[in-house]
Amino acid sequence: MQKTAWTIQPYDTSNDADAVFALWQSAVGQYWPIEMRRFRQVLSGPFPQHFVAKENGQVIGFVATARSLRGDVWTGHLLALLVAPSWQRKGLGSALYEEALQYLRLAGMRYLQLGGLSPRFWCGVPVNLVPAQSFFRAREWDLSGTVYDLVQDLHHYATPPAIYRRMTAEHIAIEAARKPDVEDILSFEQREFPNWLMHYQRCARLGDYQDLLVARDQQDGRVVGTTLMYTSASHPERTDVIWQPLLGKDAGAMGAVGVASSERGRGIGIALVARASDLLKGRGVGNCYIDWVELTDFYAKLGYEKWRSYHTSWREL
Repeated sequence: MQKTAWTIQPYDTSNDADAVFALWQSAVGQYWPIEMRRFRQVLSGPFPQHFVAKENGQVIGFVATARSLRGDVWTGHLLALLVAPSWQRKGLGSALYEEALQYLRLAGMRYLQLGGLSPRFWCGVPVNLVPAQSFFRAREWDLSGTVYDLVQDLHHYATPPAIYRRMTAEHIAIEAARKPDVEDILSFEQREFPNWLMHYQRCARLGDYQDLLVARDQQDGRVVGTTLMYTSASHPERTDVIWQPLLGKDAGAMGAVGVASSERGRGIGIALVARASDLLKGRGVGNCYIDWVELTDFYAKLGYEKWRSYHTSWREL
């Protein structure tokens, strides 16, 4: 049996970060350029465990993992799998993949996702990385699901007046939150969208109250909808936008647009997107980024267009 020419070992931030970043640049940087600060932020997310492959002390491969807990179920995540161009098709990608899966199994993960939650590089396998799709399909991953990132340049954005007229008729007020609103917002997320709660909690913990958008019924004061926003002035720990080299330094974002199940059909959802777009434009945002979207036609009503796409996939470990 031929002995492999590499060794695989745990990633050491202090010694390996520069070399792994250089590997990113050579492997996928042409399609996904990223700043070193953002790269480090993603790799330092919750429960990180990454592995590097080295040959004669040189980094030639890398795999990044993460873990998340929903209820009492643990899910593992493959955040990235990189192989130096000169080492591709030599079994190194498979070796890194198996190393990551073995670690996640031993760590008690029940499921595995291709991609991550937060922070993450991607929510699935990028469609523009064709070799990656082939790699995972060869390992019997179902890549039939497709989601999209959307973008719109807000410099010329204008909300159709009918949207706000309807909110007036429905007695709905939509404004950026203040600190006293946080408790109501978090209670709303816990009740209506528990999978998004951690994102709202983090935004509040970092003091970005102005980035929490809240819709209230003026007749009884109830929270009936929420949205998260992000600008370059948001807390630097946030990773809502990591693709500034592609989207611009003035890029912003919105996400986690949710309306109470009992209040749907009143136009609140599209009004939240419209109000967020107006606020972000007023705060100097150029490209507004909305990631991990299935309902693209909904956002298209206000001019948001498909930017990048991903094949999402989960399986039991």
